Amino acid sequence: MKQIFLGWLATCLMTTPAWADTDTPTKSLPMVKVVSVHNPTQYAGIQLGDVLQRRIQLAVAAQDQLNDSSLPLKGLQRNGIELRQLQISSASQADKKIYTLVFDYQVFASSGKPTQLQLPAERISFNSGAAAELPAWRFWLMAQLPDRLQPAKPTVIAQYRASLLDTQAIECWLRVSVLLVVVGGLVLLYRNADWTWLPMMNGHFAKAYHRLKRLPATAEGQKQAALIVQHAFNQHYGQQMLGSQVSAFVQQQPVFQSLEAQIQAFFTQANAVLYGGQLPAAAEYLQQCKTLTRQLRDCERRV
Repeated sequence: MKQIFLGWLATCLMTTPAWADTDTPTKSLPMVKVVSVHNPTQYAGIQLGDVLQRRIQLAVAAQDQLNDSSLPLKGLQRNGIELRQLQISSASQADKKIYTLVFDYQVFASSGKPTQLQLPAERISFNSGAAAELPAWRFWLMAQLPDRLQPAKPTVIAQYRASLLDTQAIECWLRVSVLLVVVGGLVLLYRNADWTWLPMMNGHFAKAYHRLKRLPATAEGQKQAALIVQHAFNQHYGQQMLGSQVSAFVQQQPVFQSLEAQIQAFFTQANAVLYGGQLPAAAEYLQQCKTLTRQLRDCERRV
């Protein structure tokens, strides 16, 4: 019983309480003097991943050397605490040598409720056999997750679709634009197309213009051109039309009134081509017939 009591008393004297002054030097072995010990300033609220740093300074004889093999290796994990980095430096001072050791620990432990952990004690020895111990340092680890997870469904915020942009006005203008494009395209097609397969495009002068484009620039082509255009006038006039009847024709068909002078010139040249007169150049005459017939076709189509 006496031996148990003495062992308990020795343990209490060697253990440093968590609230003790962190700068108080620890008890050292002979020939080693603990100059200072610095622990982390915060001992509560430590979280997973936090890095805690401890620093100790030791004074030994000038000829004494640190035993590196006795130090813990970088990456060593003990009870969820990993030694992340160990920095060692030394400086000579009179007949002594001052060693500074800096331990960086990273916390990898986690718990569902606050719990007390400790940075491990470290033993530092020298070649002469002298040694010192950096005592364990306790801290409180914060809870990482609640003990009981609440059902997620009651706390979920309802999701709503994003409000749609009002495109009614844009769609209206788009329809109008498409309509204008279609109408404009039909007007251009109706005015310039050479096709004659539609009833409204199949006028007498439209047919004549279509046939004129196939004639060769020869004397025979000239005669064919005069006859084709003459036939178109006859169809519009309703009977055989002569040059003297141009005024009557434009009165009957006012849509052609703006071309009265050109029509009169055509009949004058047609008489020369058909009944033996001074003939113009074949290519030039065919082009004149095409130009006049195209203008007559446009008047015929009211464009």
